[in-house]
Amino acid sequence: MASAAATALTGGVTPPAGTREQILSTARELFVSQGFAATTTRELAERLGFTKAALYYHFRTKDDLLKALAAPFVDQMRALVTGTPLSASPAARRALLAAYIDIATADLDLIRVLTQDPSVNHRPATAEHTDLSRRLLQLLSGQDEPDTTARARARAALGAIWAGLVHAAPDDDPTAVRAATLAAACGALGVPAPSTRPSLVNRAAAR
Repeated sequence: MASAAATALTGGVTPPAGTREQILSTARELFVSQGFAATTTRELAERLGFTKAALYYHFRTKDDLLKALAAPFVDQMRALVTGTPLSASPAARRALLAAYIDIATADLDLIRVLTQDPSVNHRPATAEHTDLSRRLLQLLSGQDEPDTTARARARAALGAIWAGLVHAAPDDDPTAVRAATLAAACGALGVPAPSTRPSLVNRAAAR
């Protein structure tokens, strides 16, 4: 609910329904195309045809916008890391990598902003994502207190995921990209990759 101060700025007039979604959609486009730091609230208001007061009714700062945009990703990350028990099992850690890849590919452009844009680092809006990422590294290592090698392998696995997804060409087959990225991340982590060979049952059925 908007504050009394925000309502006062709009002359007591509540902006029409759907305004919040318009703001988020346009902010997302600008953050993705030119970066968080280069986007101003004035530019956003002008792009939308709003006054800054109307923008302020919903979001008082750019950090509020960033937090709202990041919320679905952070919610999924939280569910993943809090719902996954610590395990040294290679199969469990491979499944964790696969689940993280699926979360990342849901809105890859926005995830690029959250993870690759230097101006987003250490902002209040992404503080929880930073904490969740630390826990993800622990889970990938299979250790509550990972040693240097385990930490390096976990970071390398996440790096392989971002290299595979972020730098994929627009015409690359998404299924092939996902499989290759998961295999690369598994290799970096030191766990067996999923088998791509047809099973005996499948080969028998194909005859």
